[in-house]
This record gives sequence, C-alpha cells and structure tokens, in this order.
Amino acid sequence: MGYVAGIGGANIDLHGRADGAVVLRDSNPGRMHLSMGGVMRNILENLARLGVPVRLASVVGGDEYGRMLREGCHRLGMDTECLVTLPNEHSSCYVSILDGSGDMLIAMSDMHIVKQLNEDFVRGCLPMLNAAELVVCDANLSPTAMRYLTGNCTRPLYLDPVSTRWAEAVRPVLGRFDTVKPNLLEMEVLAGMPIRSRAGLDAACDTVLAAGVRQVFVSLGENGLWYKGPGGALHGRARGFDRLVNATGAGDATMAGIVYAALHGMPPEDTLRFALGAGLLAVSGQDTINPAMSAGAVNTMIKEYLL
Repeated sequence: MGYVAGIGGANIDLHGRADGAVVLRDSNPGRMHLSMGGVMRNILENLARLGVPVRLASVVGGDEYGRMLREGCHRLGMDTECLVTLPNEHSSCYVSILDGSGDMLIAMSDMHIVKQLNEDFVRGCLPMLNAAELVVCDANLSPTAMRYLTGNCTRPLYLDPVSTRWAEAVRPVLGRFDTVKPNLLEMEVLAGMPIRSRAGLDAACDTVLAAGVRQVFVSLGENGLWYKGPGGALHGRARGFDRLVNATGAGDATMAGIVYAALHGMPPEDTLRFALGAGLLAVSGQDTINPAMSAGAVNTMIKEYLL
C-alpha cells in the first residue's frame, strides 16, 4: 500500500463540556480538554491509527501550538515534509462548547493562517501529492489554490467541505473531485437546492454526481450516512448505539473510514458500514480522535451496531 496525502488545516482544539444544562451568558461548570485538531490533520491521524501511511501538507505558526502540532504528528508517524512553519504567524485554533450529552452547542475558530494555503504552497507540494495513492483535502484552501490543486493533481481527490461557507467556495470546481463527504447543510450548498426529504436528498446527490463527482457520502448525524454513486443509493444507520461521549470527531473518522475502504477495494455496502463504524468509534471516546481507533475496533462496532 502506498501513502495517502492530505492537504488542508491543522489546528489546536480546545473543547469544553458542561457538567449539566448550559446557561447562556453565564459561567458554566465543566471540563476543558486541549488536543491537536484540524479536519485534515484529524482525518490523517485516524488513517494512521488504522495503519495507513500518511503525509500532511499544511501550515502552522511559530508558536507553542505549532510546536505541539508538529511533535504530535511525528509521534503518530506522519510524514511532515510539507508541514510548513510560518514564524510570524500564530497557529489555527478551534474552540467548542459541548452540552451535557456531548453534542456541540457552539464553536468558534481562528483560521487566519490557512490563507497561506495558496497556489504557491500547493505548487510546492504537488510532487508529493501526485505520488500518493489518493489525496484528501478540506476546503480551507484559497479559491486560486483549490483551482490549481484540482487542475493539476493527478490522483483521485477526496473532499471534506468543512462548512457551508467553504462548500460554496468549492462549487466552481466540484466536478473535479472523485468523492465528496458533506453534511446535510453542506450538501444543500453543493447541490444548490434545499433538502427536505429523502427524495430531495437523492435529487441533490444526482445534481452533484451530474457535475462530475463519482460518489458522494452525506453525513446525517444521528440518522447515519447516505451514499450515492456507481453502487446506486444506500443508507446506513446504527441501531441501539448508546455510547456517545464526544461527537466532535465523527465526521473526520467517517472520512477516514471511507478512504480506508477505498484503499482496500471495499464495495459500497462495506464502505458505508466501515465509515459508520469508524464514526461510532470516534464518538465513543473522550478525545476528538479515539486512541482506540483500529480496523479491529471498527469491525467490532460494525458487528455490535450495524449488522
């Protein structure tokens, strides 16, 4: 197996979880947790824990957080040749408040440094990207960088849109991606249409596929994962799952599961189950990335909640 390359954001995550009901405009007792994060970095960490060689292309600041991010990647065995330190910048930071059940209540991010993920940056990373088995990217790249990447990368491109704002930015080049994994709100933006029913979701998928995308996986939160592509339309959902601890890492782990399944030639049905199993394993742990992530642990989740 060759390596998977990822290009996009890397940041520090600070999560606060309330001990009970959250009272707005007041100080709430709870617990705070600091960890490495970033959609792209998180996807690659999940893949590394699944045994996949990975290489990260991103930027960090010349601060303590930047040092922590680089050292953390090294500990996980990530190749960081294309992880650039910008001495005069501060690293990206993501702060979220979780309610008592572990669901995100509100979040704020400072991602100003990702403006440096420009066309010149992508050009410098292109040899590494084009030597990968496949390339995963998030939508944090600048519009010109995204156009350059999608016009010059020769490997299959997998996209996580990250947010509705960034989903709008990738619409002009949407058809250049092999695979996209939006949530429901991001899917509405990508398809340019509201989604109010299963029929509407299926029609939105058809619109994205007609643009040139080969397959799409739509995260539906507690309602599971919707797939449409060469294998037709499929819907997967867990049954009886009651182990939610922290929901913030579900999407990143789900994308890692999709990529892992692609590398191992799984058919759509098995890909859907493996991606869902990875997401369930992620939300059952305290951290954004569950340290128990492994193919064996994912398959245990599949047997318990998806078969």
